[in-house]
Amino acid sequence: MSPASRRGKLCAAQTGPWDIRMILVQFEKAGKHFGGVEVFSNVTWQIDSGQRIGMVGDNGAGKTTLFRLITGEYSADEGRVTRHSDARIALLDQIPDLREDDTAVSAIAGSRPEIAQLERQIEQLSHLISEPDADVEGRSVDQLLERHSRLLERYDHLGGYEFEARVGRILAGLGLPADHHHIPLGQLSGGQRRRVALAKALLDDVDLLLLDEPTNHLDIAAIEWLQEFLRTWRGAYVAISHDRAFLDAVCDRIVEVEDGDVREWTGTYSEYSQLKERELEVQARAYEQQQKEIRRQEEWIRWRMNQGTEKAVRMAKSRARLLAKVERIERPSLQRPRPTLRFAQPRSGSQDVAIVEDLGMGFGERRLFSGLNLVLNRQNRVGVVGPNGTGKTTFLRILVGEMQPKEGRVRRGVSVRVGYYAQEREDLEPSLSILEQVGRGRPDLKMEELRTFLGRFLFTGEMVHLPIEVLSGGERSRVALAMLILSRPDLLVLDEPTNHLDILSREVFEDALIDYQGTLIVSSHDRYFLDRTVERLVVMEHEGVSVFPGNYSAWVAARREQEEARRAAEEVDEATRRAEGRERQRRERQDKKHNPPTAPRFDIAEIEERIIEVEGRLAELTDMLAAPSTYQSGERARDLTNEYNALMDRLDKLYEEYESAGS
Repeated sequence: MSPASRRGKLCAAQTGPWDIRMILVQFEKAGKHFGGVEVFSNVTWQIDSGQRIGMVGDNGAGKTTLFRLITGEYSADEGRVTRHSDARIALLDQIPDLREDDTAVSAIAGSRPEIAQLERQIEQLSHLISEPDADVEGRSVDQLLERHSRLLERYDHLGGYEFEARVGRILAGLGLPADHHHIPLGQLSGGQRRRVALAKALLDDVDLLLLDEPTNHLDIAAIEWLQEFLRTWRGAYVAISHDRAFLDAVCDRIVEVEDGDVREWTGTYSEYSQLKERELEVQARAYEQQQKEIRRQEEWIRWRMNQGTEKAVRMAKSRARLLAKVERIERPSLQRPRPTLRFAQPRSGSQDVAIVEDLGMGFGERRLFSGLNLVLNRQNRVGVVGPNGTGKTTFLRILVGEMQPKEGRVRRGVSVRVGYYAQEREDLEPSLSILEQVGRGRPDLKMEELRTFLGRFLFTGEMVHLPIEVLSGGERSRVALAMLILSRPDLLVLDEPTNHLDILSREVFEDALIDYQGTLIVSSHDRYFLDRTVERLVVMEHEGVSVFPGNYSAWVAARREQEEARRAAEEVDEATRRAEGRERQRRERQDKKHNPPTAPRFDIAEIEERIIEVEGRLAELTDMLAAPSTYQSGERARDLTNEYNALMDRLDKLYEEYESAGS
């Protein structure tokens, strides 16, 4: 059954159009546990067609387990999970299941097996048409041609001719270069393979898309492309993400997984966060008021019991029975343990922290960046942004002295102490315990002082003896942060510090950075984090490097204004050219009216001038059609394409006139 007809069947049960809500997945008092440990219980929740859901919760809360229940990989231990019988569901896992000998294109083609099968059948028939004697069924050439024609019609109906172009556009949008599309996946990095898996999920025409951390390994440009793609997605999706800006952009409801419970909130992440905070404050007040009243009642009961009279005891017992029936308000989650980070303030009083002069770097003939100039003074806060592959990590490694530049230099203050947070955590020793790893940086601290310090990062009890190699990504990040805070740096250099951190840990980390009095330079794809922590940007792009005086949102706004100004200028130029063309045609008609030619006459110089004019405009249109921004407006893209095709026809005619004039 085709996706279109299947959707028709799904909606037919509702006797209405596509956008009528229909239940795709339903949880009814569902529960799940592993080895006696309860992940969640009594979950009642449903996913309707067309919903755009963001899922949040601490690491280990059970979000991925919920996805496994939705797909049917796991079964509920109590209650039930039901799926619509005709609903198709696709899952983007954090660890994609791809064959290493596949290429990006061939792996994605597997998401549309009918198209791939038709391609093979069409290729086989093409071979038989050229060599009909090889057909084991003994069909005539006419029969083969008729079969070939029917397969081509079917291929066209399924969008086969457009499929490979769509694959290329989506892979390019997600930041995988064209020269990587046909390389075996085993030769690509983990991040690149994950982009292929994401493209495969996006191209699979399903009713429900489950995205587990879809923005991992994507740069900001690719994240913004993904946001635009999801805004036009007609099916439903649920996205697990710690990227708050992404959740705000693509979700209109938030599902919170916390303490074995699942709750749904209407609105974006920011709206959910505000409502949640207000609810917790109200709950905290109600809890304290109830506790105060309970203590008052208990004191009254004790007072009456101490009186010892039969009447007093009877009244006390009656009051105690009433008190026992009171529904107790739960202690609000605001009072649960959470990391409490605070950076020790810098020891150096130097105002001149670092000066970057005409910095340039490349490998072989490949140039990453050049001409980078930057002055870092005390308390400056600088973000580094740009697509993957533009040299952000390389720049930070040069800044801290781990690499030497090809051009320019970095001058750091003599007494400036640098703290570096590496993206891949190369400074962590897998065989060491958490206690040993953190203690290496501060041998002056006693064991109890270290244990108390690690408790602030939720490493308590025997956890401090766990080896680094068994820790999750988020736990390793917390270890690295603990080491960094103990180093008391004057200059903090952070490379993707929020990777693997859940939202709570990110917010705590941001608060610590806001209080930090030293100098900060941070590379990040987390736009929410950048807006809260930096006041200046180093923008590293393939076209060059620049410094912008503002945070990420201010830069986006400025870039949007520049783009709108450029488009407005193009529209003015285009209107001017059209007006000039109309005026030229009017003059030509007037000339013909007053001076009709006695015989056909061709002016070679005039034709050459027109050819040059048309070719110049075609070159401009080619640049416009190659720009991704053109396709933000479907109407503008169509207008430019139509003009391009019309000018190509005009150019053919001009060359015919030119040849006739020269003969």
